[in-house]
Amino acid sequence: MSNSELKMANPGAVGLAGFALTTFVLNVANAGLVPAALFAALPLGLFYGGLAQFIAGVLEFRTGNTFGMVAFTGYGSFWMALAALIYSPAWGWMPKDALGAALGVTLIAWTIFTVVMTYLSFMSKNRTVQIIFVLLSLLFILLVIAHYTESTAIKIFAGYEGIATAISAWYGMFEIIKAQFSTK
Repeated sequence: MSNSELKMANPGAVGLAGFALTTFVLNVANAGLVPAALFAALPLGLFYGGLAQFIAGVLEFRTGNTFGMVAFTGYGSFWMALAALIYSPAWGWMPKDALGAALGVTLIAWTIFTVVMTYLSFMSKNRTVQIIFVLLSLLFILLVIAHYTESTAIKIFAGYEGIATAISAWYGMFEIIKAQFSTK
């Protein structure tokens, strides 16, 4: 079989899976359900939410899906950068007292990126993608507010909202995989 005859799988499934699982684990910690889940979220952020999602974005390039490419390489990079940022003081990359300010500006920047991506998602007819991005925008807004107000209540609410975001992404993954079986 030649390269032109090879059918490429939809990389969006693994991109959504990595995003969903990592988002779920981090927000279980944010919601206060299992605070130690943060220790699992950071390695997941490097590898599944990060690297696997980034690779899915690169593969979206091959399919011609610019939105998927930007979303998956963007959020894959987000997870890797977030994990590195949080580990930075321990690695000697920044003073520990600089972490709060660095995290705050990072959350603001990703909120802006996410709101733009949310707007663009409405140019698609895929309601699941739209729901994922609306929930993700709300999550980032809540995380920014929680960060700057130091409100535990808002952080916990954001955690539960993040769990809902993860579930919506898992549903998106489910739709992609299910569609593969319905076309055979």
